[in-house]
Amino acid sequence: MKKFLVAVLSLALALSVVAPVAASAQSMSMAYAFNTSLKVGSRGADVIALQSFLESKGLIVMPAGVAKGYFGTLTRNAVSAYQVMKNISPTAGFFGPITRQAVMADMAGSPVPPVTGTCPAGFTCTPVPGTNPGPVVTNGIEGTLDVRLASNPADNASVRTQTDVQVYGLEIRARIGDVAVQTLDLQVGVTNSGASENPATLINTIKVWDGTTLLATVPVSLTTFTKDQNQVYYYRISGLNFMVRKDETRNLKVSFNTNSIDSDRIVTIQGYGSSSLRATSGNNVSSFYSVAGSGFTRTHTFKKPGSSTLTLSAASSPLRSQNNRVNGVDSLNNVSLLTFNLKSETGDSTLLTVNASTTASGTLPTTLYLYQGSTLLKSKTVSASGTTGNVSFDNLDTTTGSLVPVNTIQTYTVKADFPSNTANGTFASTTIASVIFQTPAGNSSTASGSAVAGVNQYVYTKAAVITLAGTPTIIVTPQSNSNNGTTTMTATFPLNIMALGGNMVVPGTTGAEFTVVFSNGTNYTATSKSVVTIPNNDIADGSTAAVTVTASVNPSVALTNGLYNAALTQIVWNVGGNGSTTQAYGLDDFKTSAAVQFNR
Repeated sequence: MKKFLVAVLSLALALSVVAPVAASAQSMSMAYAFNTSLKVGSRGADVIALQSFLESKGLIVMPAGVAKGYFGTLTRNAVSAYQVMKNISPTAGFFGPITRQAVMADMAGSPVPPVTGTCPAGFTCTPVPGTNPGPVVTNGIEGTLDVRLASNPADNASVRTQTDVQVYGLEIRARIGDVAVQTLDLQVGVTNSGASENPATLINTIKVWDGTTLLATVPVSLTTFTKDQNQVYYYRISGLNFMVRKDETRNLKVSFNTNSIDSDRIVTIQGYGSSSLRATSGNNVSSFYSVAGSGFTRTHTFKKPGSSTLTLSAASSPLRSQNNRVNGVDSLNNVSLLTFNLKSETGDSTLLTVNASTTASGTLPTTLYLYQGSTLLKSKTVSASGTTGNVSFDNLDTTTGSLVPVNTIQTYTVKADFPSNTANGTFASTTIASVIFQTPAGNSSTASGSAVAGVNQYVYTKAAVITLAGTPTIIVTPQSNSNNGTTTMTATFPLNIMALGGNMVVPGTTGAEFTVVFSNGTNYTATSKSVVTIPNNDIADGSTAAVTVTASVNPSVALTNGLYNAALTQIVWNVGGNGSTTQAYGLDDFKTSAAVQFNR
């Protein structure tokens, strides 16, 4: 009987302590005295009190039918989430002296200092670690959220990629005041041939995103997901601090990285339970929102990785030959030698190796660079043999930008560095000989299509850089007497000419430095030319002059009737007294785009 009375009294004492803790967040004004550390396997009243506290913070949801009192994986994860919130390190989920003190201070209503941002005078602030833009201000305003399923990402019945696959999105709008989303309970169902399996058989990483900003990364193992009594798998993603300002709408998105699979997996994602989203308002009160059910569900089918094809081709807007200057002191960097396209079909392709070969008359470049858009994929030292240098841009699958998504065309550029002692008049070009890629199934293959060759790029110690300043035009002007043989064709070419390394001799007004050809299938060289240069003197080193070349065909030339256009085919220039250089390259676009009808 004595033992029985002691047991009853002990139970009553435990209940008298625990009941206020478990009631609600508002009833936790009196601290509970935690005197021992807790870990996985611990049991008793301390565990009940801890679980009730974590429950009030929205950090734990006890599965239906499971009583409090046992410290398991679910409790450990909740303690870890609390440690993240409080910047307590380590965040392993062990309920030790530091965490005990923080919890008891919270339960007693002790103030918590901010860890980031500046707290306005007259306010207290809660910590907002990580990427959040400033602290949540305790200003007495309780905000609320409107939450709905985002339209993007949509359901996908054919997922064949494995990295950062967007699977879930919530559109969140704050009203009345600022609100910070702290935790998201995610329910994930994975079926293989109709049978449910642990989501970790497919998923190896969960990521949560605010646009392109990564908020959380969760490595997934077989013990990551908790399975409740209804055989439902779920996981709590905590410590998000996803701030939504008043009247602002933002998107919270979830992506998966997945393992290779031998058969298709159907994946369904939604919130878990009626308190699946927890947010903190400006008055430091937690609110809970449900994102569970059919209105918050996304379904995807992850398919066994398949094959892909990759095609190599020239870029639609290829590079033109251009003059570059090396000064004898500094190296000449990032000269674009070649652009090319890669198109992936059937599935995504991942670049492994791009093999390039560079030839030069004069001095070979020292380094080649491979870019995808503005992203540098790889740089390589040129391995020279005579006038040829070979480069293999290898191990590209380890770099950002190596993925060529299905049904897309991506443009790549090869650039080069030339040494400071590059010989005057050097010209070099690069050819992409082959491209090796990896299919979604992990197999290596070679891109189809012919090798793509670039055009020569020229390097001088003193150079003229000539570009079009506008669109070349061509007109036909009948003479006033309208007699046969008196109709005139005239073409005009607006140019910009820059001198580099010395002064450039001003082009003569007779246009002897310029060759213009009119053509209707048969070529006729212009018989009359004139040049206007502004200013009309030598072009100073580093300066650019506007130059207009006008050319016409003398009526005495026996032109045949037909459609004509005109092209500037050759320019002779002299910079810094280096002598005359004849340039017939890089003028592919120096021509009229529209043809005119010539009739005698």
